[in-house]
Order: sequence, then C-alpha cells, then structure tokens
Amino acid sequence: MQRLVLWVSCAMLALPAAHAQVARSSGVVEAMSAPASRLLESVSGGPGGIEQMAGFDREASLSFPLDDSQRQNWQFWPAVRIGLSLEQMTGEQRLLAHEMLSALLSSAGYLKATTIMQLEQILLDTDLGGFPRSVGHYKVVIFGDPSEPQWAWRFEGHHVSLSVSIAAEEVTVTPSFFGSNPAEVRSGPLAGLRVHGRAEDLARQLVESLRGQQRSAAIVSDRAPAELFTAQINVPRAQWNDWLTTLEPVGVSVSALNEVQQFWVRQILAEVVDNYTEDIAAQYREQIDVESLSFAWMGATEAGAPHYFRLQGGDFLFEYDNVQNNGNHVHSVWRSKANDFGQDVLADHYLSATH
Repeated sequence: MQRLVLWVSCAMLALPAAHAQVARSSGVVEAMSAPASRLLESVSGGPGGIEQMAGFDREASLSFPLDDSQRQNWQFWPAVRIGLSLEQMTGEQRLLAHEMLSALLSSAGYLKATTIMQLEQILLDTDLGGFPRSVGHYKVVIFGDPSEPQWAWRFEGHHVSLSVSIAAEEVTVTPSFFGSNPAEVRSGPLAGLRVHGRAEDLARQLVESLRGQQRSAAIVSDRAPAELFTAQINVPRAQWNDWLTTLEPVGVSVSALNEVQQFWVRQILAEVVDNYTEDIAAQYREQIDVESLSFAWMGATEAGAPHYFRLQGGDFLFEYDNVQNNGNHVHSVWRSKANDFGQDVLADHYLSATH
C-alpha cells in the first residue's frame, strides 16, 4: 500500500489547480466489479479457467497492481499492449468483458465502441501497412482488486481506449478515446457510415455560423495539427503530462456565443459525455461549466478537408482531430486536467480511508 501513496502523491504534485470532475454511483461500480472479479477468477484457475492454454501466464497479462506504471500508458494506435485480448478469451470470458463495457457505456457509447472495432475488418481488406487487424485484438486489463474499494480497468485496442478508475463509489472515465478509420466509409455495404459524424457536423455548423470577431477568435490556425496535442504517440514518457501546463484554452469563449451556438456546444458535449451510462454522464454534465469553455478550430472549414477542433476550460478538455488520410481518419479524446486515471479521487480516498 505504501507504493500507492508515493505514486498518487507524485502525480498530484504535477497537477495544476482545477476542480476534479467525478461521478458517484454504487450501482455502476457493482455492475463493473462483479464481472471483473469473475473474469479474474476464470483466468487464475477457477471454473472454466484457461491458464493452461497458449502456453503463457494469462493472469499476469490481465492483472496488474493499481500503482503499476502501465496504467498511464494508454495507446490508440496498433501497438503491443498489456491485457487479455478478446480473441484469447473463452466465450464466457468475452461475455464478462462485454458485461463490464455494458455497465460502463450507454447504448450509444457501446454501439460507437463496437462499430469502431468492426471497422478493423475494412482496414484488414484495404490497409497496406501490414498491421494485424481483428475485432479480437481489443484487450481488457485490470489494475488492483475489483473486490477492494479502489481499483481500475482499461479496455483498449486500435481507436478505442477507455480508462476507468474507481474509489469506493466514485468513478472517473478519462482519458476517454474514440477514433475511426475511415471517418466515413465510402464504398461497400457500409458506405455512408460515419461513427463521429454528428460531433463533426455540429462543430462545423458552429464554426460556419461565426461572424467577425467571433470567427477570427475561433479559427486559431488555417492548418490542422497532425495529431492530438495530448496524444502520447512518439512522445517521451517524461513529457506525457506536459499538456497540463502548456495547452491553454484558446479560441472564442462559449459565453460570447448566442443561444443557438451555445446549444450546439452542448450537443457536442453530449456526443462526448453521453457515451457513458446515464448515472455517470448526468453527473459529469452537471459539473461542466459550459459557458467557461473556449471553442477553437484549426484547418479548413469545408467538409472532407483536414481539420481540428477542441473545447477546453477548467478541468475539461475535448480534442477532435480529422487530418490523416486527407481528412478521413478521426482521433478524439476527452481528458481531465486534475483527474485522469482517477488521480484526485484515489488520493482523496487513500487519505480518508482506514488501512
């Protein structure tokens, strides 16, 4: 337990002052912890255990200490990652993994995640990069013991990375990453499918409605960045959290927008927060001060061209980048300045709990 104190304390020292956003729900926690515990038991040799299959220690792949450094190593690109993959699981274990996802996500969020996973089949047929592609390449990893008050888990693979942290009844869900390649399917039986179409259309509708000083303030660059500013790909580990102090709100203040434009901002936020079950989403919605946010746009405003936008203010940050493949490849992430990986709630729980 001493290791946890040191890890949380060091993480907190690096954080700027910000009100940590968090949801509280004993029902959601129980709905995730029960299947997580059963999944761990099945891997470690309980009924239906698979520890003898494939010749390696699956428990070591699925279960890590809560303070393990790998917990902050989230990846959304094709990469070697820790965890037990869906394709390595038995049918019963896959059901448990999806039970955890169903407890975490709303029906819209679950559909978004599984649709992104299905796009791997399109990439398998069209991508010449040689990366392994499969719906089964998505992994579950559990940090700590789900039967204890504080633990965490992650579901991750290409273009999906969901990091969940639990301290008693408190739940945090950032970093929360959803991508899509292609952003728009342009041929075949799924032609016209746009996983992130509504969020992108709302943001473009917003930026195109701006006039004069609002527009010049909102469009901060005519070139979109090649990647999310908070992404860790090709970034040294020592710089993973630099964005906490270097990435400041820019663009037009939402408070300066008219009622209709502010409505569109709220609809974009719904596309982010409402991926999660209503118990979680409702509490995050209440904690986000919409009028304190700033909206920034980079790149072209016409549809089909590379572009980037973000909403940022207080503890909240959402980035949306559609640049690769000539503007047909989305990366989007929701971050918390104070509470990524549950750093704030885990620290508070440790200080208040009896050990």
